[in-house]
Amino acid sequence: MMFSFKIGAQAGAGVMVTGRMMAKCFTRGGFHVVEYPEYPSLVRGGHNVVEVAVSDKQMYSPTQKCDVVIALNKDAIFYHKDFVKKGGVIIYDEPIDTKQFKIPKDVHLLPVPLIKLIEKAGGNNNMINVVALASALALVEYPFEILAKVIEDEFGRKGAEIVKKNIDAATEGYNYVTENKGDVVNLVKTIKPTSNARKMLIAGNEAIALGAVKGGMKFYSAYPMTPASSILHYLFANERNFNIVVKQTEDEIAAMNYAIGASFAGVRSMTGTSGGGFALMTEALGMAALAETPIVTALVQRVGPSTGMPTWTEQADLRFALHASQGDFLRVILAPGDVDECFYLGAEAFNLAEKYQLPVIIISDKFLAETVFSTERFDEKKMKIERGKIVDNLPALEPNTRYKRYKLTKDGVSPRVFPGTPNGMHVGTSYEHDETGFSSESFIMRTKQVDKRDAKLAGLLKEIPAPEVYGPKKAPVTIVCWGSHKLPALDALGILENNGIKANVLHFSYLFPLDKNKIEKAMKQCTKTVMFENNSTGQFTGMLKQYCDVEPDFLVLKYDGRQFFAEQMAEEIGKLVKKKFKGDKDIRICEKEDLEYYNQQRYGL
Repeated sequence: MMFSFKIGAQAGAGVMVTGRMMAKCFTRGGFHVVEYPEYPSLVRGGHNVVEVAVSDKQMYSPTQKCDVVIALNKDAIFYHKDFVKKGGVIIYDEPIDTKQFKIPKDVHLLPVPLIKLIEKAGGNNNMINVVALASALALVEYPFEILAKVIEDEFGRKGAEIVKKNIDAATEGYNYVTENKGDVVNLVKTIKPTSNARKMLIAGNEAIALGAVKGGMKFYSAYPMTPASSILHYLFANERNFNIVVKQTEDEIAAMNYAIGASFAGVRSMTGTSGGGFALMTEALGMAALAETPIVTALVQRVGPSTGMPTWTEQADLRFALHASQGDFLRVILAPGDVDECFYLGAEAFNLAEKYQLPVIIISDKFLAETVFSTERFDEKKMKIERGKIVDNLPALEPNTRYKRYKLTKDGVSPRVFPGTPNGMHVGTSYEHDETGFSSESFIMRTKQVDKRDAKLAGLLKEIPAPEVYGPKKAPVTIVCWGSHKLPALDALGILENNGIKANVLHFSYLFPLDKNKIEKAMKQCTKTVMFENNSTGQFTGMLKQYCDVEPDFLVLKYDGRQFFAEQMAEEIGKLVKKKFKGDKDIRICEKEDLEYYNQQRYGL
């Protein structure tokens, strides 16, 4: 069973809360859920929509088309009427005049007097979302008592009276649709709970934050920037529960410097931002690299350059992360593909940062960061904290000598001490230095220090795993992807199988450094490879060619502000199979409908 809803309204109307409530309802019935939000960069006005996709089997990503649209205003009908599946339903507030829209013949309209039902229940217009949600659940005959419990949990902090009024209003909506849905009842599926087993509902950003905390993070500093802000919000809300310090700084420059200072003092520290904020952080990032001070940064991508499209998604900051700050220095780039990887890599980032005393960048994107997924509880037993060469008991120094914080070592990692360690006083500097940390412009020492820092690469490559293969080990075609596009790629496998095409997925979550031997071996096991990247230049494809001398057979790019949908991946693979893998190697796709949520006036709304 697979079913999807879309809830649409103007910004500020509570669509996101309604989507989360619906996701909770189905998760509590034992279903797998994906809750995917889209919205323009407007606090009020514009159009917001949340898709809630539900399945009794594992699913990973949102769908292009839905079964039911819940339209809280006329704009929602306009934007989503053409994305309803055959036999699907649009639930809308009865006063809306639908005659102004050309509704597809195989889509059915179900008017519900939402405001009148609220008045009947003695509520206020703020409850329209709850009534509409109840109406949609009644359409699929989902048990009302589950919704009532979710309402209680959601509004309990506001008092018993508010909870009762919302439940009363929801009851009116549920009963109305139950009694008046008529023939529509035969057009949609009935959804009944499969079990009482509870799963977590968590977004990518929240999973990164939790992983960081379990990985020993004690300090987080950031300046709000969409779509990274929810890491800050989540950690702020749980600061005391997690026994950490969270600091909203005056800007991103300060955020990075705060985190570096805290790390120098000995605590695991992290900052987070999106592209524009990361641009401000890059000078300090280089300082951390030269001072060999561990730092973890979450870079949550949005559309660029400059302001770009702040609330939409892209994978175009990879080269930026790879080359951020001036000069040559080693860094690690991790790209989690789902919420589980967000959690585990969110913790592992600190191990790599401290063991190798360098910057680690967790690169995500709006798609993964803000989409909410149902998942089983993370296995905390997998977590292991490794702090590397930290020394807290030093012998007395010889007269007129200083501690060699940047001692030349074979593996490139020098013993690290924290401020206040007896006999370990040293200089941490942004200037090139000798072994004690004092500034130096010696040509020979400069060369030795650069070589020392680069020597860490050998150890890193031993730890970094090969890319993961999902699906059958051998297949005629392999989808190659990195980061968040693991999600639609996995769903595309099922679509392809239904179309008679056997495929698998080769996914990269460790993007740099790259192990040539491991990657060559992985690529050689594939027959035909099709890389999907959410940018206009094939950034990771270029990195594979540059560092590993391998490249996919075909490259499919999309950079319109949305991620790939599973249906789009399957469609492009199907075209290649039909052509027997002949034709253009460089393929570019875009959403076919020219719609924008930012400017409804363009459509006369």
